Amino acid sequence: MADIYGKGPKGKATRLHALIVRSHGFCQACGSGHQLQCAHIISRKYANTRTSLDNAFCLCASCHRTYTDNPVDFGQFVTDTIGEERYRELVERRNLISKVDWDDEVARLSEIAKEKGLI
Repeated sequence: MADIYGKGPKGKATRLHALIVRSHGFCQACGSGHQLQCAHIISRKYANTRTSLDNAFCLCASCHRTYTDNPVDFGQFVTDTIGEERYRELVERRNLISKVDWDDEVARLSEIAKEKGLI
């Protein structure tokens, strides 16, 4: 089975990010506590927002699929939840050309995960 998070430090940072987001404990759309997933606002293909904790929601598999299939509805959910300004800030960060130090990102996310008792 393929590793959906990727390899090396980038993959480890992505895995930690997902763990922290899912630790929210319930779907931020419907309230369910089952099959929780990390749903990115800005696609994880963009390095500068990939592991930002403000770039993801904890969604159940059903809501995640619904929003994936209905991006206009997801856009409305995003702006209703975080607001237009925070969304615009994410879009601006997405376009940065600075290089991400994935080892530093692993250290940052590991510390957060430890504080939350996740690792």
